Amino acid sequence: MSCKVKLGFKRKDGGPRSLAFRLFWNGLNSWEGTDLEDTTANRELANAKALLISAEIKAGTFDYLAHFPNGNKAHLFRQEEGRPKTIYTVKSYYNRWLKAEKESSRVRPHRIKDYESQFNRHILKTKVDGVVFGNIHLPGLSVDHLKKLQGKLTAKGLKAASVNAVIHGSLRAMLQAARGQKHTTVDLYDRAFFKPLALTDSEDSIDPYTPEERESILEGFRKHRAHYHAFVYSQFWTGMRTSEAAALRWSDIDLRYNTVKVNKSRVQGHEAGTKTVKSNREIHLHDNLVEVLKAHKPLHVTTDDYVFTTPEGTPVDADNFYKREWLPMLRRESVNVRPRPFYNTRHSYSSFMLTIGARTAFVSKQTGDTIKTIEAHYAKYIPDADLSREMVAEIITKSEIDVKSRRQALESERSEKGKKKEKAPISQGLLSGAGEEGRTPDLMLGKHTL
Repeated sequence: MSCKVKLGFKRKDGGPRSLAFRLFWNGLNSWEGTDLEDTTANRELANAKALLISAEIKAGTFDYLAHFPNGNKAHLFRQEEGRPKTIYTVKSYYNRWLKAEKESSRVRPHRIKDYESQFNRHILKTKVDGVVFGNIHLPGLSVDHLKKLQGKLTAKGLKAASVNAVIHGSLRAMLQAARGQKHTTVDLYDRAFFKPLALTDSEDSIDPYTPEERESILEGFRKHRAHYHAFVYSQFWTGMRTSEAAALRWSDIDLRYNTVKVNKSRVQGHEAGTKTVKSNREIHLHDNLVEVLKAHKPLHVTTDDYVFTTPEGTPVDADNFYKREWLPMLRRESVNVRPRPFYNTRHSYSSFMLTIGARTAFVSKQTGDTIKTIEAHYAKYIPDADLSREMVAEIITKSEIDVKSRRQALESERSEKGKKKEKAPISQGLLSGAGEEGRTPDLMLGKHTL
Protein backbone atom coordinates (compact mmCIF):
# COMPACT_ATOMS: atom_id res chain seq x y z
CA MET A 1 0.00 0.00 0.00
CA SER A 2 1.46 3.32 -1.03
CA CYS A 3 1.02 6.57 -2.91
CA LYS A 4 2.88 7.37 -6.13
CA VAL A 5 3.13 10.40 -8.42
CA LYS A 6 2.01 9.89 -12.01
CA LEU A 7 1.00 11.96 -15.01
CA GLY A 8 -2.74 12.56 -15.03
CA PHE A 9 -5.13 11.70 -17.84
CA LYS A 10 -5.27 13.68 -21.07
CA ARG A 11 -7.35 16.83 -20.84
CA LYS A 12 -10.42 17.26 -23.02
CA ASP A 13 -9.24 20.74 -24.12
CA GLY A 14 -5.94 19.31 -25.35
CA GLY A 15 -3.87 21.13 -22.74
CA PRO A 16 -0.80 19.64 -21.00
CA ARG A 17 -1.43 16.85 -18.52
CA SER A 18 -1.02 17.75 -14.85
CA LEU A 19 0.44 15.61 -12.08
CA ALA A 20 -1.74 13.10 -10.21
CA PHE A 21 -1.46 10.75 -7.27
CA ARG A 22 -2.03 7.01 -7.68
CA LEU A 23 -3.31 5.75 -4.34
CA PHE A 24 -3.22 2.09 -3.21
CA TRP A 25 -4.72 1.78 0.25
CA ASN A 26 -6.94 -0.67 2.12
CA GLY A 27 -8.18 -2.22 -1.13
CA LEU A 28 -8.67 1.20 -2.71
CA ASN A 29 -7.12 1.87 -6.10
CA SER A 30 -7.73 5.52 -6.94
CA TRP A 31 -6.43 8.35 -9.10
CA GLU A 32 -6.41 11.77 -7.43
CA GLY A 33 -5.81 14.73 -9.73
CA THR A 34 -4.00 18.03 -8.95
CA ASP A 35 -3.59 21.40 -10.65
CA LEU A 36 0.20 21.05 -10.67
CA GLU A 37 1.91 21.20 -14.06
CA ASP A 38 4.58 18.63 -14.79
CA THR A 39 7.67 20.65 -13.81
CA THR A 40 10.77 19.70 -11.80
CA ALA A 41 9.72 21.85 -8.82
CA ASN A 42 6.16 20.49 -8.83
CA ARG A 43 7.47 16.93 -9.12
CA GLU A 44 9.57 17.41 -5.99
CA LEU A 45 6.59 18.88 -4.12
CA ALA A 46 4.26 16.06 -5.20
CA ASN A 47 6.83 13.38 -4.39
CA ALA A 48 7.25 14.81 -0.89
CA LYS A 49 3.48 14.60 -0.31
CA ALA A 50 3.40 11.05 -1.74
CA LEU A 51 6.15 9.99 0.70
CA LEU A 52 4.19 11.50 3.61
CA ILE A 53 1.00 9.71 2.57
CA SER A 54 2.87 6.41 2.15
CA ALA A 55 4.36 6.78 5.64
CA GLU A 56 0.91 7.45 7.13
CA ILE A 57 -0.51 4.42 5.33
CA LYS A 58 2.28 2.24 6.73
CA ALA A 59 1.70 3.61 10.23
CA GLY A 60 -2.07 3.15 9.95
CA THR A 61 -2.82 6.86 10.46
CA PHE A 62 -3.77 7.84 6.91
CA ASP A 63 -6.85 10.11 6.70
CA TYR A 64 -8.19 10.26 3.16
CA LEU A 65 -10.28 13.42 3.63
CA ALA A 66 -7.37 15.30 5.24
CA HIS A 67 -5.35 14.95 2.02
CA PHE A 68 -8.12 14.75 -0.57
CA PRO A 69 -11.21 16.58 0.79
CA ASN A 70 -12.68 16.75 -2.72
CA GLY A 71 -11.13 13.53 -4.02
CA ASN A 72 -12.76 10.98 -6.29
CA LYS A 73 -13.67 8.77 -3.33
CA ALA A 74 -14.47 11.49 -0.80
CA HIS A 75 -18.15 10.51 -0.76
CA LEU A 76 -17.18 7.16 0.69
CA PHE A 77 -15.63 8.76 3.80
CA ARG A 78 -17.65 11.93 4.33
CA GLN A 79 -20.09 11.70 7.22
CA GLU A 80 -23.16 13.94 7.46
CA GLU A 81 -22.57 16.83 9.82
CA GLY A 82 -24.84 17.32 12.79
CA ARG A 83 -26.39 13.87 12.64
CA PRO A 84 -26.44 11.99 15.96
CA LYS A 85 -24.59 8.71 16.07
CA THR A 86 -26.73 5.58 15.82
CA ILE A 87 -27.15 3.39 18.89
CA TYR A 88 -27.23 0.18 16.87
CA THR A 89 -24.69 -2.60 16.77
CA VAL A 90 -24.71 -5.06 13.87
CA LYS A 91 -26.76 -7.53 15.94
CA SER A 92 -29.30 -5.06 17.31
CA TYR A 93 -29.92 -3.55 13.89
CA TYR A 94 -30.20 -7.05 12.37
CA ASN A 95 -33.02 -7.91 14.80
CA ARG A 96 -34.90 -4.75 13.80
CA TRP A 97 -34.25 -5.24 10.10
CA LEU A 98 -35.27 -8.91 10.09
CA LYS A 99 -38.58 -8.07 11.78
CA ALA A 100 -39.30 -5.49 9.06
CA GLU A 101 -38.37 -8.01 6.35
CA LYS A 102 -40.77 -10.59 7.82
CA GLU A 103 -43.59 -8.03 7.76
CA SER A 104 -42.84 -7.07 4.16
CA SER A 105 -44.96 -8.73 1.49
CA ARG A 106 -42.14 -8.44 -1.06
CA VAL A 107 -39.76 -10.76 0.81
CA ARG A 108 -40.40 -14.49 0.36
CA PRO A 109 -40.39 -16.82 3.37
CA HIS A 110 -37.48 -18.90 2.07
CA ARG A 111 -35.40 -15.72 1.80
CA ILE A 112 -36.15 -14.92 5.45
CA LYS A 113 -35.02 -18.43 6.32
CA ASP A 114 -31.75 -17.85 4.46
CA TYR A 115 -31.18 -14.58 6.34
CA GLU A 116 -31.73 -16.22 9.73
CA SER A 117 -29.50 -19.19 8.92
CA GLN A 118 -26.61 -17.19 7.47
CA PHE A 119 -26.57 -14.46 10.15
CA ASN A 120 -26.80 -16.89 13.05
CA ARG A 121 -24.32 -19.43 11.66
CA HIS A 122 -21.73 -17.27 9.92
CA ILE A 123 -22.02 -13.57 10.76
CA LEU A 124 -23.18 -12.53 14.22
CA LYS A 125 -21.04 -14.93 16.30
CA THR A 126 -17.81 -14.87 14.25
CA LYS A 127 -14.90 -13.04 15.87
CA VAL A 128 -12.97 -10.42 13.90
CA ASP A 129 -9.85 -8.96 15.55
CA GLY A 130 -11.00 -10.49 18.84
CA VAL A 131 -14.43 -8.82 18.68
CA VAL A 132 -17.69 -10.65 17.99
CA PHE A 133 -18.95 -9.30 14.66
CA GLY A 134 -22.48 -8.79 15.97
CA ASN A 135 -21.16 -6.46 18.71
CA ILE A 136 -19.44 -4.03 16.32
CA HIS A 137 -21.01 -0.56 16.39
CA LEU A 138 -22.73 -0.06 13.03
CA PRO A 139 -21.04 3.25 12.05
CA GLY A 140 -17.66 1.76 12.99
CA LEU A 141 -17.99 -1.10 10.52
CA SER A 142 -15.25 -0.96 7.89
CA VAL A 143 -14.17 -2.71 4.72
CA ASP A 144 -11.39 -4.31 6.73
CA HIS A 145 -14.00 -5.96 8.96
CA LEU A 146 -15.77 -7.38 5.92
CA LYS A 147 -12.53 -8.66 4.41
CA LYS A 148 -11.54 -10.41 7.62
CA LEU A 149 -15.02 -11.93 7.98
CA GLN A 150 -14.69 -13.16 4.41
CA GLY A 151 -11.34 -14.73 5.28
CA LYS A 152 -12.80 -16.42 8.37
CA LEU A 153 -15.61 -18.01 6.39
CA THR A 154 -13.20 -19.20 3.72
CA ALA A 155 -10.99 -20.72 6.42
CA LYS A 156 -14.05 -22.62 7.72
CA GLY A 157 -14.19 -24.41 4.39
CA LEU A 158 -17.07 -22.56 2.76
CA LYS A 159 -16.83 -22.35 -1.01
CA ALA A 160 -16.58 -19.00 -2.77
CA ALA A 161 -20.22 -19.09 -3.88
CA SER A 162 -21.38 -19.68 -0.28
CA VAL A 163 -19.15 -16.94 1.13
CA ASN A 164 -20.46 -14.50 -1.48
CA ALA A 165 -24.05 -15.46 -0.64
CA VAL A 166 -23.42 -14.63 3.03
CA ILE A 167 -21.38 -11.44 2.71
CA HIS A 168 -22.40 -10.03 -0.65
CA GLY A 169 -25.96 -11.30 -0.37
CA SER A 170 -27.51 -11.34 3.12
CA LEU A 171 -25.11 -8.99 4.95
CA ARG A 172 -25.08 -6.53 2.06
CA ALA A 173 -28.90 -6.43 1.99
CA MET A 174 -28.95 -5.46 5.68
CA LEU A 175 -26.20 -2.85 5.35
CA GLN A 176 -27.93 -1.26 2.35
CA ALA A 177 -31.06 -0.88 4.45
CA ALA A 178 -28.98 0.66 7.28
CA ARG A 179 -27.39 3.09 4.84
CA GLY A 180 -30.78 4.03 3.45
CA GLN A 181 -31.91 4.87 6.99
CA LYS A 182 -28.73 6.92 7.60
CA HIS A 183 -27.39 4.65 10.34
CA THR A 184 -24.22 4.46 8.27
CA THR A 185 -23.18 6.63 5.33
CA VAL A 186 -20.24 4.71 3.90
CA ASP A 187 -20.77 2.34 0.97
CA LEU A 188 -18.65 -0.60 2.10
CA TYR A 189 -19.43 -2.47 -1.10
CA ASP A 190 -17.90 0.02 -3.51
CA ARG A 191 -16.02 -2.22 -5.94
CA ALA A 192 -12.93 -0.07 -5.57
CA PHE A 193 -12.76 -1.35 -1.98
CA PHE A 194 -14.35 -4.74 -1.84
CA LYS A 195 -15.24 -7.37 -4.45
CA PRO A 196 -16.87 -10.81 -4.30
CA LEU A 197 -14.61 -13.84 -4.34
CA ALA A 198 -13.85 -15.31 -7.73
CA LEU A 199 -15.89 -18.47 -8.32
CA THR A 200 -12.92 -20.57 -9.33
CA ASP A 201 -13.72 -23.25 -6.77
CA SER A 202 -17.39 -23.61 -7.58
CA GLU A 203 -18.75 -26.78 -9.12
CA ASP A 204 -21.14 -27.05 -12.03
CA SER A 205 -24.64 -27.26 -10.54
CA ILE A 206 -25.99 -28.97 -13.67
CA ASP A 207 -25.88 -32.60 -12.61
CA PRO A 208 -28.87 -34.27 -14.31
CA TYR A 209 -30.16 -37.77 -13.74
CA THR A 210 -29.47 -40.01 -16.73
CA PRO A 211 -32.36 -41.67 -18.63
CA GLU A 212 -31.48 -44.98 -16.95
CA GLU A 213 -31.58 -43.33 -13.53
CA ARG A 214 -34.83 -41.58 -14.42
CA GLU A 215 -36.58 -44.85 -15.29
CA SER A 216 -35.18 -46.62 -12.25
CA ILE A 217 -36.49 -43.86 -9.97
CA LEU A 218 -39.91 -43.77 -11.62
CA GLU A 219 -40.22 -47.55 -11.36
CA GLY A 220 -39.29 -47.33 -7.68
CA PHE A 221 -42.04 -44.81 -6.96
CA ARG A 222 -44.55 -46.76 -9.06
CA LYS A 223 -43.92 -49.92 -7.04
CA HIS A 224 -43.25 -48.58 -3.55
CA ARG A 225 -44.68 -45.04 -3.27
CA ALA A 226 -47.35 -44.93 -5.97
CA HIS A 227 -49.03 -41.86 -4.47
CA TYR A 228 -46.07 -39.70 -5.50
CA HIS A 229 -45.43 -41.34 -8.87
CA ALA A 230 -47.31 -38.69 -10.89
CA PHE A 231 -45.56 -35.88 -9.01
CA VAL A 232 -42.09 -37.28 -9.75
CA TYR A 233 -43.09 -38.15 -13.32
CA SER A 234 -44.23 -34.57 -13.98
CA GLN A 235 -40.94 -33.20 -12.67
CA PHE A 236 -38.95 -35.37 -15.04
CA TRP A 237 -41.12 -34.44 -18.03
CA THR A 238 -41.94 -30.72 -17.64
CA GLY A 239 -38.84 -29.04 -16.20
CA MET A 240 -41.01 -27.09 -13.76
CA ARG A 241 -39.48 -25.78 -10.56
CA THR A 242 -40.55 -27.83 -7.55
CA SER A 243 -42.24 -24.77 -6.03
CA GLU A 244 -44.26 -24.31 -9.23
CA ALA A 245 -45.45 -27.93 -9.29
CA ALA A 246 -46.40 -27.75 -5.60
CA ALA A 247 -48.70 -24.79 -6.33
CA LEU A 248 -50.53 -26.38 -9.28
CA ARG A 249 -54.30 -26.75 -9.05
CA TRP A 250 -56.49 -28.72 -11.42
CA SER A 251 -57.80 -25.47 -12.89
CA ASP A 252 -54.27 -24.85 -14.25
CA ILE A 253 -54.19 -28.08 -16.27
CA ASP A 254 -55.98 -28.71 -19.57
CA LEU A 255 -55.63 -32.41 -20.41
CA ARG A 256 -57.65 -31.98 -23.62
CA TYR A 257 -55.14 -29.60 -25.19
CA ASN A 258 -52.07 -30.86 -23.30
CA THR A 259 -51.24 -27.56 -21.59
CA VAL A 260 -50.60 -26.28 -18.09
CA LYS A 261 -50.50 -22.67 -16.86
CA VAL A 262 -47.67 -21.81 -14.50
CA ASN A 263 -48.37 -18.56 -12.66
CA LYS A 264 -47.62 -19.16 -8.98
CA SER A 265 -45.29 -20.99 -6.61
CA ARG A 266 -45.52 -22.52 -3.15
CA VAL A 267 -42.56 -22.43 -0.75
CA GLN A 268 -42.67 -23.54 2.91
CA GLY A 269 -46.45 -23.33 3.00
CA HIS A 270 -46.62 -19.82 1.51
CA GLU A 271 -48.10 -19.27 -1.92
CA ALA A 272 -46.93 -16.35 -4.06
CA GLY A 273 -45.98 -15.45 -7.62
CA THR A 274 -43.37 -17.21 -9.69
CA LYS A 275 -39.65 -16.50 -9.47
CA THR A 276 -39.55 -14.07 -12.43
CA VAL A 277 -41.95 -12.49 -14.90
CA LYS A 278 -40.78 -14.89 -17.60
CA SER A 279 -41.64 -17.78 -15.30
CA ASN A 280 -45.33 -17.04 -15.88
CA ARG A 281 -45.95 -19.29 -18.87
CA GLU A 282 -48.09 -21.91 -20.54
CA ILE A 283 -46.19 -25.11 -21.17
CA HIS A 284 -46.85 -28.13 -23.38
CA LEU A 285 -47.52 -31.50 -21.75
CA HIS A 286 -45.97 -34.44 -23.57
CA ASP A 287 -48.33 -37.30 -24.39
CA ASN A 288 -46.71 -39.70 -21.93
CA LEU A 289 -47.27 -37.25 -19.06
CA VAL A 290 -50.89 -36.58 -20.08
CA GLU A 291 -51.69 -40.28 -19.69
CA VAL A 292 -50.10 -40.34 -16.23
CA LEU A 293 -52.02 -37.23 -15.12
CA LYS A 294 -55.30 -38.65 -16.40
CA ALA A 295 -54.77 -41.74 -14.27
CA HIS A 296 -53.73 -39.57 -11.31
CA LYS A 297 -56.76 -37.27 -11.41
CA PRO A 298 -59.40 -38.27 -8.81
CA LEU A 299 -62.98 -38.94 -9.86
CA HIS A 300 -64.40 -36.25 -7.60
CA VAL A 301 -62.19 -33.17 -7.73
CA THR A 302 -62.74 -29.41 -7.80
CA THR A 303 -60.80 -26.90 -9.85
CA ASP A 304 -59.32 -25.45 -6.65
CA ASP A 305 -57.87 -28.76 -5.46
CA TYR A 306 -54.10 -29.15 -5.57
CA VAL A 307 -52.79 -31.54 -8.20
CA PHE A 308 -50.00 -33.01 -6.06
CA THR A 309 -50.65 -33.72 -2.39
CA THR A 310 -49.51 -35.94 0.46
CA PRO A 311 -51.49 -39.11 1.25
CA GLU A 312 -53.30 -37.01 3.87
CA GLY A 313 -54.42 -34.51 1.20
CA THR A 314 -52.20 -31.54 2.10
CA PRO A 315 -50.10 -29.78 -0.58
CA VAL A 316 -46.67 -31.29 -1.18
CA ASP A 317 -43.85 -29.55 0.70
CA ALA A 318 -40.60 -29.72 -1.29
CA ASP A 319 -38.28 -29.90 1.74
CA ASN A 320 -40.27 -32.64 3.46
CA PHE A 321 -40.63 -34.60 0.23
CA TYR A 322 -36.87 -34.47 -0.39
CA LYS A 323 -36.00 -35.75 3.10
CA ARG A 324 -38.80 -38.27 3.64
CA GLU A 325 -39.45 -39.61 0.16
CA TRP A 326 -36.77 -38.71 -2.40
CA LEU A 327 -33.57 -39.63 -0.56
CA PRO A 328 -34.95 -42.90 0.89
CA MET A 329 -36.13 -43.93 -2.59
CA LEU A 330 -32.75 -43.26 -4.22
CA ARG A 331 -31.05 -45.32 -1.50
CA ARG A 332 -33.28 -48.35 -2.00
CA GLU A 333 -31.32 -51.37 -3.17
CA SER A 334 -33.63 -51.83 -6.15
CA VAL A 335 -33.12 -48.19 -7.25
CA ASN A 336 -29.56 -47.46 -6.12
CA VAL A 337 -29.09 -44.00 -7.68
CA ARG A 338 -26.44 -41.52 -6.58
CA PRO A 339 -28.32 -38.95 -4.46
CA ARG A 340 -28.72 -35.49 -5.93
CA PRO A 341 -31.32 -32.78 -5.23
CA PHE A 342 -34.89 -33.37 -6.39
CA TYR A 343 -34.54 -30.05 -8.22
CA ASN A 344 -32.11 -31.75 -10.59
CA THR A 345 -35.03 -33.44 -12.30
CA ARG A 346 -35.43 -30.03 -13.94
CA HIS A 347 -31.88 -30.30 -15.27
CA SER A 348 -32.67 -33.82 -16.47
CA TYR A 349 -35.56 -32.56 -18.56
CA SER A 350 -33.64 -29.65 -20.10
CA SER A 351 -30.52 -31.69 -20.88
CA PHE A 352 -32.53 -34.57 -22.37
CA MET A 353 -34.66 -32.33 -24.57
CA LEU A 354 -31.60 -30.49 -25.87
CA THR A 355 -29.74 -33.76 -26.43
CA ILE A 356 -32.46 -35.13 -28.69
CA GLY A 357 -32.49 -31.88 -30.68
CA ALA A 358 -35.35 -29.80 -29.25
CA ARG A 359 -35.00 -26.08 -29.98
CA THR A 360 -33.59 -23.90 -27.22
CA ALA A 361 -36.62 -21.60 -27.65
CA PHE A 362 -38.93 -24.54 -26.89
CA VAL A 363 -36.95 -25.54 -23.80
CA SER A 364 -36.94 -21.89 -22.70
CA LYS A 365 -40.72 -21.72 -22.98
CA GLN A 366 -41.15 -24.98 -21.09
CA THR A 367 -38.81 -24.21 -18.19
CA GLY A 368 -39.04 -20.42 -17.89
CA ASP A 369 -35.26 -20.04 -18.24
CA THR A 370 -33.95 -17.51 -20.74
CA ILE A 371 -32.27 -18.76 -23.91
CA LYS A 372 -29.08 -17.12 -22.67
CA THR A 373 -29.23 -19.13 -19.44
CA ILE A 374 -29.90 -22.36 -21.30
CA GLU A 375 -27.03 -21.82 -23.70
CA ALA A 376 -24.71 -20.95 -20.82
CA HIS A 377 -25.53 -23.93 -18.58
CA TYR A 378 -26.55 -26.62 -21.06
CA ALA A 379 -24.22 -25.86 -23.97
CA LYS A 380 -22.72 -29.36 -24.08
CA TYR A 381 -26.17 -30.89 -24.59
CA ILE A 382 -27.12 -28.74 -27.59
CA PRO A 383 -26.60 -30.49 -30.98
CA ASP A 384 -26.56 -28.78 -34.36
CA ALA A 385 -29.98 -29.93 -35.56
CA ASP A 386 -33.48 -29.03 -34.34
CA LEU A 387 -36.42 -31.43 -34.24
CA SER A 388 -40.17 -30.91 -34.54
CA ARG A 389 -42.58 -31.54 -31.67
CA GLU A 390 -43.79 -34.79 -33.27
CA MET A 391 -40.25 -36.14 -33.52
CA VAL A 392 -39.60 -35.14 -29.91
CA ALA A 393 -42.66 -37.11 -28.76
CA GLU A 394 -41.50 -40.19 -30.70
CA ILE A 395 -38.01 -40.02 -29.23
CA ILE A 396 -39.40 -39.64 -25.69
CA THR A 397 -41.49 -42.78 -26.13
CA LYS A 398 -38.55 -44.66 -27.68
CA SER A 399 -36.28 -43.59 -24.82
CA GLU A 400 -38.65 -44.96 -22.20
CA ILE A 401 -39.14 -48.24 -24.09
CA ASP A 402 -35.41 -48.73 -24.74
CA VAL A 403 -34.45 -48.13 -21.12
CA LYS A 404 -37.18 -50.45 -19.84
CA SER A 405 -36.16 -53.17 -22.31
CA ARG A 406 -32.57 -53.02 -21.13
CA ARG A 407 -33.71 -53.14 -17.50
CA GLN A 408 -35.88 -56.22 -18.21
CA ALA A 409 -33.01 -57.94 -20.00
CA LEU A 410 -30.71 -57.25 -17.07
CA GLU A 411 -33.24 -58.50 -14.53
CA SER A 412 -33.81 -61.64 -16.64
CA GLU A 413 -30.09 -62.34 -16.76
CA ARG A 414 -29.79 -61.87 -12.99
CA SER A 415 -32.68 -64.27 -12.48
CA GLU A 416 -31.03 -66.92 -14.66
CA LYS A 417 -27.76 -66.56 -12.79
CA GLY A 418 -29.65 -66.93 -9.51
CA LYS A 419 -31.21 -70.20 -10.65
CA LYS A 420 -27.81 -71.60 -11.68
CA LYS A 421 -26.38 -70.79 -8.28
CA GLU A 422 -29.22 -72.64 -6.53
CA LYS A 423 -28.50 -75.85 -8.53
CA ALA A 424 -25.65 -77.85 -6.96
CA PRO A 425 -22.72 -78.30 -9.37
CA ILE A 426 -21.97 -81.85 -10.56
CA SER A 427 -18.32 -82.82 -10.77
CA GLN A 428 -17.34 -83.85 -14.28
CA GLY A 429 -13.89 -84.96 -13.30
CA LEU A 430 -12.22 -82.44 -15.55
CA LEU A 431 -8.48 -82.37 -15.65
CA SER A 432 -6.58 -79.37 -14.35
CA GLY A 433 -6.49 -76.62 -16.94
CA ALA A 434 -9.68 -77.72 -18.72
CA GLY A 435 -11.32 -75.22 -21.07
CA GLU A 436 -14.32 -73.01 -20.26
CA GLU A 437 -16.50 -73.78 -23.25
CA GLY A 438 -19.54 -74.14 -21.02
CA ARG A 439 -19.45 -70.61 -19.52
CA THR A 440 -21.98 -68.00 -20.54
CA PRO A 441 -20.50 -64.54 -21.21
CA ASP A 442 -21.90 -61.58 -19.28
CA LEU A 443 -24.52 -59.44 -21.02
CA MET A 444 -22.95 -56.18 -22.09
CA LEU A 445 -25.20 -53.14 -21.89
CA GLY A 446 -24.34 -50.04 -23.94
CA LYS A 447 -24.74 -46.63 -22.33
CA HIS A 448 -27.88 -44.74 -23.30
CA THR A 449 -26.85 -41.96 -25.67
CA LEU A 450 -30.07 -40.03 -26.23
